[in-house]
Amino acid sequence: MRIPIAIAAFAALALPLAAQAQVLPKVSGGVELSTDESRRGLSWSENQLSASADASAGILGFDASARVAMVRESSRHAGADTVFDLEAGHGFGIGAFNLRGFVTGHVFTGAARAMDYVEVGADGSFSLGPLRLNGGATYAPDQGPIGGDNLYLHAGAAVGIPTTPFTVSGSIGHTTGSTDDARAARLRPTGDYTDWRIGVEHVTGPLTLGVDYVGTDIDTNRAVTSPYADLRHSGNRVLGRARLSF
Repeated sequence: MRIPIAIAAFAALALPLAAQAQVLPKVSGGVELSTDESRRGLSWSENQLSASADASAGILGFDASARVAMVRESSRHAGADTVFDLEAGHGFGIGAFNLRGFVTGHVFTGAARAMDYVEVGADGSFSLGPLRLNGGATYAPDQGPIGGDNLYLHAGAAVGIPTTPFTVSGSIGHTTGSTDDARAARLRPTGDYTDWRIGVEHVTGPLTLGVDYVGTDIDTNRAVTSPYADLRHSGNRVLGRARLSF
């Protein structure tokens, strides 16, 4: 599964948007600067500064989005310099509950070998006043660039502090999967692991400033032979970020 499959899946779910072109879509986006491009507790940018930009459009429950981020010649991704995340999904609400299914293609540029892969997933959220609970699952079928298959389960909560522009949030996740070759260490450096995040953000108009503490239970002192494990950047750290939305 490489770029054509990712694009085909993205286009298939995006078609309903075009079919309903007469209805004005909701469009949003932004640019962000972060001290690290961190995903599931793992650094995707060698624990270096990363810039990203994203845009999304939604209509009648369907949505499509694109994001590009610097990964700084990451050894985790065979020296890639950027990653494009292309996603399409469909969501619906049931009272205070919101459910959504989606497909995501991750396309890497500048890598020494083919590193693109595709994931499918579903998530849900529940809101009660300033409190928001969420959880979900994301599954990457068996693909060569990730050395097998990969399943990620996660849950989290966020609460806005009344009368202030601050929101406090936290999440926990667990990654598991099969291992066929050394590239499985991209998403599971030493095998199955758990990650967590605790953060606070301040929102003023279109500007969001945030600080996060992210961590994993990965043994970063363990000896590994895979060049994709990048254990130096798989442990606990503090991240800062600034985002301008439009």
